[in-house]
Amino acid sequence: MQALARISPAVPSSRPTSAVSVIPVNSPRRAEAEGFIRDVFATHYGARVASFTPDVMLLEQNGKPSAAAGWRGAASGRLFLESYLEHPAEALISRLAGHPVAREKVVEVGHLASRQAGGGVRMILTLAVHLDRLGYEWVMFTATSELIGIFAKLGLPPLALAVADPACLGEAARDWGRYYDTRPIVVAGRIRLAACRTLVVDSENRPRRGQFLPDLPPHSPAMGQKSGEKWTAA
Repeated sequence: MQALARISPAVPSSRPTSAVSVIPVNSPRRAEAEGFIRDVFATHYGARVASFTPDVMLLEQNGKPSAAAGWRGAASGRLFLESYLEHPAEALISRLAGHPVAREKVVEVGHLASRQAGGGVRMILTLAVHLDRLGYEWVMFTATSELIGIFAKLGLPPLALAVADPACLGEAARDWGRYYDTRPIVVAGRIRLAACRTLVVDSENRPRRGQFLPDLPPHSPAMGQKSGEKWTAA
């Protein structure tokens, strides 16, 4: 699920600094990351986010959170979006791929939240690089038409799997406010396609040709620094 707020960024007086933090459950910054996601979803959909993924990525501009998203590996247990599916995630992915795909190669992304124009696109591309380095091959998520449009502009149209029917959640669907008014669907895509994009995003949410993120090994706690961007494991 995602909330992409249409809020234009302020023009900074000097070149902005950006940072990327990977925040696990036991991080001292966990409350900050969850609070940001809650606030964006409450503002955008009137939703009450009660549970979160084990890991969250937080993007910051000039020391302030600008976008966030969480992920959960399918091998760790039942995925939230599997509530909408009639078959296990890896079974559907295997059909799409045309060959068997192990469950540990599938990851669910959720709680995509952004308060800055272009933040959603930047989060998608940055997280794709990280998930690729962690060894995941396929990503699954629920997407609104707005998010699908973003992927289409990037040349990364996702593959539809099922309608995200709120009836599958029972009473818990009420916590999501107006989110289901957007008629989200469950989609999937190859992570490597997004991870290989040499794109950066300008403040008008338009992709332009840029540079690869630092070439670092998987599971590296210090993800490197490039063009004013700092990666940390918080």
